[in-house]
Amino acid sequence: MAQFFHHNDLGYCARCPRTQHLHICFGNVALAATAQEFQELRSSVQETWQHHCLRTPDPEARCIALRTPAPRLALVFSLAELTQLRDILENTALLLEVEQLLQ
Repeated sequence: MAQFFHHNDLGYCARCPRTQHLHICFGNVALAATAQEFQELRSSVQETWQHHCLRTPDPEARCIALRTPAPRLALVFSLAELTQLRDILENTALLLEVEQLLQ
């Protein structure tokens, strides 16, 4: 059974017991990431959120593009959505860190 780390109204993060991949499902986007890919996504989301958190006049407008490793592909979020994705990733990272300290 998958180990769930964090969830909210828009998505969740869980770890597959077989592959150890972190499954991030958010809205209609799903990603199975290695630990390294998870950290890269976390960093990208955090940087994008920090850049837009005080600059976005309407938190519900889908106007924030999150770049992906694929050329010419970005995911577009509102600030409210990006904040929820950031919360999932940050809380998951915190739990992974605690897990590592306890080993």
